[in-house]
Amino acid sequence: MAVCTDTVIMNSQSLKEGKDAENDRNELETEFETLLKQQNSSLTTPREIIKQHIKQLKEYNELRDTGLRLVQIVADDKNCSLKEVVEEIGYAIKDE
Repeated sequence: MAVCTDTVIMNSQSLKEGKDAENDRNELETEFETLLKQQNSSLTTPREIIKQHIKQLKEYNELRDTGLRLVQIVADDKNCSLKEVVEEIGYAIKDE
């Protein structure tokens, strides 16, 4: 009889954990929808948001690379280092 009682207790605990996980998921979905409305975004799923973010990162990297190439052209023309040109125009090279 003890084995049956233990099995019932274990099944009851598993059921409770499953309901807790479902409640957590529902709360997260509600929070996501609230944040999405606050942002007035046309993106509706986390996957779309991540895809847009990656697209923006790629664009940023392309623009940064273009800027560095232009600074390198100036540095070559002046016969100095890229760092010196960047400091001359008031920027610091940080790659964080």
